[in-house]
Amino acid sequence: MGVLVELGEVLRSAPGMNAPAEAVAAWYERKAVLFEHVAAEGGPDASSATTLAQQAHRHAFELLTEVA
Repeated sequence: MGVLVELGEVLRSAPGMNAPAEAVAAWYERKAVLFEHVAAEGGPDASSATTLAQQAHRHAFELLTEVA
């Protein structure tokens, strides 16, 4: 899947304001995977994309930790 198509899917699947933490965490994981794909393609934004992926994974983990 192309990164632009994946970006569109991630944007369209953003959870609503009242979504449960599990749904929001799953969306952040999906967002992290998108950033990992951007990083894998290389280019000038690869380093930033890697950092953003790590932040998204961490945020998803924190959301799930708060629920537990």
